[in-house]
Amino acid sequence: MTRPEPTAHDGLARVLLWPALVLSVVGNAVASVAGADTAVNLGFGAFTAVTAATLAVRRWREHS
Repeated sequence: MTRPEPTAHDGLARVLLWPALVLSVVGNAVASVAGADTAVNLGFGAFTAVTAATLAVRRWREHS
């Protein structure tokens, strides 16, 4: 079975998701060190989890 060629949309999503993941991890670390409100940490953590899960699912679908 052949794999479909990645579209430009797939490349754009990857280009946007990786920096979003890095920024959310850094934001969460900074919020933790700065002693920010728990809601800020939860927001960054939720965004990190969604971004990481999206990248993982996309990768899994590419290689299945």
